[in-house]
Amino acid sequence: MGKKQTKYTKKSNRNKTRRNKQKQYVGGKDPRKLNIYFGVVTHQTLGDCIKELIEASYHIYRSLLSENRPITIVCGGQSPSYYCLAMMNFYIFNPERVNIVVLPHSKGGVKSSNQYSENVKYCNRLKEKGIELRSNVVIIDGVHSGTGILALESALKHCYPSISIRKFAINAVKGISKIPVDREYILPCEPKFSDTFPRLVTSYHPRNFNNSSKFITKLNIEGNPVAEMIIDIAQKYPDIPVESTEWFQLNNIVTAEIKKEREEIEKIVERLEKEKIVERLEKERLEKERLEKERLEKERLEQLKREEGGTYTPIIQYNTVGKKIYECPICHLTSGTAAPMNPTNLSLSTHRFDCPNKFKIPIE
Repeated sequence: MGKKQTKYTKKSNRNKTRRNKQKQYVGGKDPRKLNIYFGVVTHQTLGDCIKELIEASYHIYRSLLSENRPITIVCGGQSPSYYCLAMMNFYIFNPERVNIVVLPHSKGGVKSSNQYSENVKYCNRLKEKGIELRSNVVIIDGVHSGTGILALESALKHCYPSISIRKFAINAVKGISKIPVDREYILPCEPKFSDTFPRLVTSYHPRNFNNSSKFITKLNIEGNPVAEMIIDIAQKYPDIPVESTEWFQLNNIVTAEIKKEREEIEKIVERLEKEKIVERLEKERLEKERLEKERLEKERLEQLKREEGGTYTPIIQYNTVGKKIYECPICHLTSGTAAPMNPTNLSLSTHRFDCPNKFKIPIE
C-alpha cells in the first residue's frame, strides 16, 4: 500500500504545475450523495452516468492527442459541455496540442431561412472574442436532425475558410443521427447531461446573434454539484478508477425502479442473444443446403456429360517417372497421372476445346 500511495503522489506532483496552468475549473469539495433531479429512470445510476462520461471523454481526448497534430475541439453548446468539462480536467489535457473552445450555437432543430446572414453575424461575435481555431477542428455535439451541427459548421467555415472540420456525435441510441458524421459515440446517459442536469452553457439563438453580451463562451459551473463531481473524478482519472471513488460509491444507489429497468434490459438482451443464435443456426443450415445442392448439381451435370458423350480408347503413355498417363487419340494432348486413376472425372482428362473426345470417358 505504501509504494502504491507514493507512486500516485509522485504522479500528482509531476502534474501539479501543469494542472494549475491548464485547469479553468476547480472542484475540491468533499464527496457526497447528490440530491438533484435525475429525470426519467433508466437502468443507470448517477454514478453510472458519470463513469460513462469520464471514460468516454478520456477516450475521445486521448485519441485526438494520438494524432500528433494541433487540433481544436469545438464544444457545440450544452449537449457536449459536460464531456468537455471532463476533458479540461484530465491530467493529459494539453491545450498546446488539443485545445477546447466553447461555442454556443442553438438551433433547436429549426433550419435557417438565411444561413449566410447568420454566418456573418456569428463570425462577428467570434472575431470580437478573439477566438482562434486551428486548421484541424473537431465539433463535438449531440446529433439528431443534424441542423445544429451543420449550421455551426457552416458558420465556422465562413469565418475560417481554411479549416478542416470533423463531426463527432455523442448520442444515446445508435442510428439516431440523420446526417453522416465522422464518429458516433453511443452513450445512453447523454440525454441526462444535455437535457436534465443544470446547464453549463448559456443558449445562444440566431435571434440574438447581434447581441455580443449573450455570446458566453465559458462553462458556468457555479453551484453545480454534477460539475463538482466530474471535476474531482476527472482530475484523478485514470490513476483512480471512477468506481473506486467515494463520489461514485455514494451516488451508485440502485433503487427498486433501476433494478426493474435492469431486469427488463437483461430480458431484452437474453432474447436478442437467442435470436442471434437462431439466426446463426438458420444461416448455417441454409449454407449446408446450398453446398449440397451445388454438389448434387455438379454430379448431375457430370453424369449427363458421361451419358451424352460416350467413351473413347485412350493411348496409354508413361511420364518421365514411369507413371501411366492418357493421350487423346484425336487431339493428342496428354493428361496427368490422376486421369487413369479417376477416368470418370472428365476434368482430369486434357483435350483441345473443340476435341470430340472432350466429354467422353477414357476406357482402356
